[in-house]
Amino acid sequence: MEIATLIGGIGIFLLGMTLLTDTLKKWAGTRLRHHLNQFTDGSLSGATLGALLTALFQSSTVTTLMTIGFVGAGLITFTQSLPLVIGANLGSATTGWIIAVFGYNVDVRQLFLPLIGLGMGLRLSGPRFRRIGLLFVSIGLIFVGIGTLQEAMQSMVTFSFEPSAMSFTQQALLIGIGLLMTVVLQSSTIGLVLTMTALATAAISLSQAAFLILGQSAGTSLVVALGSLGGWKSARRIVLGHAIYHVSIALIGWLAFPILFSIVNRVADAFGWNDLLRLALFHTTFYILGVLLFLPFYQAFARQLLKWIPSRSEKLTHLLDNNMSQLPTVALEAARRSLLEIERYLGSETELLVREGRLREDELILVDKTLSDVRVFLSTIRLEDDGKRNDYGQHLSLLHTIDHLERWLYVLREVEPVHVLRDTDFLVARELVLHELDLVNQLNHHTPPEDSKLWKQASKQLAEYRKAHRSELLEETAANQLEMDLTIQKVQVLLWLDRIGYHIWRATRHLIKPTVPSERFDVNKED
Repeated sequence: MEIATLIGGIGIFLLGMTLLTDTLKKWAGTRLRHHLNQFTDGSLSGATLGALLTALFQSSTVTTLMTIGFVGAGLITFTQSLPLVIGANLGSATTGWIIAVFGYNVDVRQLFLPLIGLGMGLRLSGPRFRRIGLLFVSIGLIFVGIGTLQEAMQSMVTFSFEPSAMSFTQQALLIGIGLLMTVVLQSSTIGLVLTMTALATAAISLSQAAFLILGQSAGTSLVVALGSLGGWKSARRIVLGHAIYHVSIALIGWLAFPILFSIVNRVADAFGWNDLLRLALFHTTFYILGVLLFLPFYQAFARQLLKWIPSRSEKLTHLLDNNMSQLPTVALEAARRSLLEIERYLGSETELLVREGRLREDELILVDKTLSDVRVFLSTIRLEDDGKRNDYGQHLSLLHTIDHLERWLYVLREVEPVHVLRDTDFLVARELVLHELDLVNQLNHHTPPEDSKLWKQASKQLAEYRKAHRSELLEETAANQLEMDLTIQKVQVLLWLDRIGYHIWRATRHLIKPTVPSERFDVNKED
């Protein structure tokens, strides 16, 4: 019967946690995205935000998965994400204090059951109070679940070994049990609640509960890894960093356990605290130690993770630094070299498409994202009114380059060339496009401006071939030698190849031969 009550208590607690998390994410999500960057500029502010988010959602896993989403959406960088992940642990300590102070001193079910009724009343009263009502219901369910767990734990069997004589093997067993609890329950918060409930009902001792908490912390990394399966490299880097951090602090906590446990007990003795408050203090002290050890070195940690799991996106835009915005000439050259790398990358994807008919959408999405990054970087550059004339021309050329690269990217998705590219009618056009792509592959930041004529000549030849061959196809159709549908398909492919060649030429031309500002441009500048 106690097992059924235990399972029911876990279910009620889980329902409350899920409802609380979903409600708060919908409530705070939009505002959070708008103000995210201003809170992640420094290590301390980032860690504080991570702790606050975890305290709000009562789940460090949710905070970490949200952080992965923020990085994937380009709202923050990978380096900015690490303080959030480190601080998230500290926020989870609030759960222990709430339970220690309020969870077992009174009959929480009798206290919080009315809150569920009040919340449902607000939920049904109209859309204005809907979220407040759901918030009340979720809080009520959490504490009713805690009360049910307390009742179930009163008859549970204690561990068979004495806390004062725990061997290395027994300590490792407790840490392993804590890790398994987190993985099975998919939440270290639920594991903490069960541990504190067991401690409150004397099913386990204080030292045993402390070792369970060490294991639960390490288990969080597996939960995050499972929640981010199939993610981009940025997600895998955060998961790896999260795992290294959690496993490291668990090992450090284990090695330093006698010292930490002694300090916690001395402080608790001075205040006359019970075991629940002592466990909450140990939980908090353990996580503060982790923050102090990792936060000062998070940038070096981030650089190492980038070496282990390099990002294609960051490799293409690694030259961009917002601190360059005060040096327009330097910033513009960094943007130009980044666009050169992006064009070569897009060129290799285009060659794969033209030769083999393979369209790798993930790679095109990557190019789209990096172009957006360069556009944002260019928007931060402030050209002085008395600045160099060439800087304005370079800035204008780079905007033209981005425009043509985006058009080139758009054109690639217009036609499915798997079958039609096998048609011998397109051999000449294909070879002209491949010739342009071969030239793109040889691009570097020393390519002289006069070489732009090479792409111009290939594009002109392609346009002339397209016009002549289009006329031939239409004549064959008129003579009933070709079906109309096939003719339309062939003409579309010819136009597709021609447009690719055109945008390759124009993007390259603006990249290696900056625009010379015209008199009209000067007038507009003065206006």
